[in-house]
Amino acid sequence: MAQFYKELKEIRISKEISLEDLQSKTKINIKYLEALESGNFEVLPTPYLRLFIRAYALEIGGDAERALEQLDSFVGNTQQALKPPIKNTEKEDTGFNEGFKFLDLLSDSNLKFRNDMVKVLLLSILFIFSILIIKKIFSNEVSQLEKSSLQIQQNKIDIITEEDLLINYTEDKFIEKSLTAIPPYFFSINAASEIGVHIEQDTLKPYTKFLYPGTEVNLEGFVSSAKFIFTNTNKIKTRLNGEDLSLIENYPHPLKVIIRSSPPSISIWLFTPIN
Repeated sequence: MAQFYKELKEIRISKEISLEDLQSKTKINIKYLEALESGNFEVLPTPYLRLFIRAYALEIGGDAERALEQLDSFVGNTQQALKPPIKNTEKEDTGFNEGFKFLDLLSDSNLKFRNDMVKVLLLSILFIFSILIIKKIFSNEVSQLEKSSLQIQQNKIDIITEEDLLINYTEDKFIEKSLTAIPPYFFSINAASEIGVHIEQDTLKPYTKFLYPGTEVNLEGFVSSAKFIFTNTNKIKTRLNGEDLSLIENYPHPLKVIIRSSPPSISIWLFTPIN
């Protein structure tokens, strides 16, 4: 069972799916895919381990739920192997109590009850972690459905999130400038290519915009701050209160922009893909 990740790799190879294809479809960096197939789970970002394995298994046509069960078993067996046996000796009880002060109220005769408490605590933590992962998976699936409903013809535009920037990109350049414009701010985009934008403005709920050649959008005004994450800024024109923002135009990779009113400023992060 500890070799389940090898089974996943064998399924991928048998279906002639390359790691490059898998990276393109799952948006998981290829170095994490290689680590997953080698069982080097310590290399993977812990909060995304189950998410990565589920996405991998689904994409190759494997049994995602079975893979997650085998992962839980593998992680559980590893932790059990690393845990030293507890002996009922005065010296070892002292060391145990130093690490868990809340057990000092229990007598040495209640060793089994004490161990049960530790197990319940670990199971509670695992349950909470599983709930968070399920919510994350559900959120991602809803987001994918929303993207699919907004596709025009056969063109697909991927929205870049903060998580995508952390996992798949590295910061290339940072620019910050003062603004002469004063709030309220009005931001507009004129596109001559296909781009997607993730938008956060003041207290509004975050939303996305998909732009195609010939599209022009005028966003709702904002007073305090706004954040924009562009998939790229090829062949676009942007304006703030009618003034051109040439600093963010014609960049081929993701770009993040934050505009603040106090003090009036614009901050720009340019990113490049991780090789």
